[in-house]
Amino acid sequence: MPVTDGEDDGADTNADRELLVAVITNTAPESTLLRVLEALWKEGTDPADVVVLYTGEPGSAADRTLDTLIRHRPVDVVRTPRAMRAGEGRQFLTDRARGYRFVAFLDDDCVPLPGWLSSVRAACADPLPTALFFGPRHPIAAGGAGSLVRALESRSSRKLALITGADVPAAVVGPKALSAAGNIIVNVAAAREIGLTVPLFARTAFEDVDFQLRAEAHGWAVQFHSHLEVEHHDEVGVIALLRKSWHSGKGMARCAVLYGAAFWEKCRWRPWRALVSWAVALVCLGTAALFPWAAAGALLPIVLNIFAHRRELRSAPLPDRALYLLVKPVRDLTIGLGFVLHYAAIRLMSWPPGEWAEMRRAGTTAALRYAPLNKAENARTPHTG
Repeated sequence: MPVTDGEDDGADTNADRELLVAVITNTAPESTLLRVLEALWKEGTDPADVVVLYTGEPGSAADRTLDTLIRHRPVDVVRTPRAMRAGEGRQFLTDRARGYRFVAFLDDDCVPLPGWLSSVRAACADPLPTALFFGPRHPIAAGGAGSLVRALESRSSRKLALITGADVPAAVVGPKALSAAGNIIVNVAAAREIGLTVPLFARTAFEDVDFQLRAEAHGWAVQFHSHLEVEHHDEVGVIALLRKSWHSGKGMARCAVLYGAAFWEKCRWRPWRALVSWAVALVCLGTAALFPWAAAGALLPIVLNIFAHRRELRSAPLPDRALYLLVKPVRDLTIGLGFVLHYAAIRLMSWPPGEWAEMRRAGTTAALRYAPLNKAENARTPHTG
């Protein structure tokens, strides 16, 4: 087993190992999990250095499905002792990755493209003390209206802009873009020094962005590698997309409180814009009885999305454009509401008291220190490349 059971006995059983690849799954989807594993083996990844990290409920149907999927395949499965969110699961594994300098995390729907492994190895060989490497996820609308919306909107992402931008090298240090946890390489020394996932973000979204910003604040480098590419086979419906959007808004609010301008410099989302456009649309709709011409203002969220994403929509089929223009404004509204309500609760309210008190005590990113999520690892290690 490349990962220990958790207790540190002082032995470094994998001292000669550089990289552990972990495919994280909560539902063990047959449609993509095997594709991820097969892509890794085609790339030449040593099966001894690959694990499937199962974060779902022990003994569930997904757990049994996972047993069936990997029964005849050379891969170890690491199971969390209870159901965990992805960020908490990554911390759980990093605490147990004895002897490895880096852990590459892939989501179970992120299939590595040819050359991914060589790009990972090149990144790990970089002498610059780097806490986090991340790369682009090219969206594949695999099924569901939500996945189509995410695929279209990702065409304007800052990560893809870094790839297509003129005179941009393959590796960008301190990029003005947010990391995507489905395709990241984590320096184990940095993760143990400052924590890969702090308790404040353990059960919410944007835990990867929090690590990215904390790492930079503590003197570690963060790099974007354009050749570290995966296909994101996103399968999500509209309801699931809106649920994710709400949690994204909450995660953004926490990052905004803790990091301020440092966060907004990297984030392309401006949640208040959607709220303003919807507020104008509702006012126009409410006054339409007196001023019939004002009813046209109710289309403002759609019109703004047409203008903002005109390049992405130009090449999309007509039915996809229509679906995007109907769902995208609602997604933006959901993110905006999640952000504003959560931000206001942090600033003005005291509920839930423990969580808000922790944010108030932190105040700045430098004060938000690592508290282990479990007893497996409490070591502090110096910076290494």
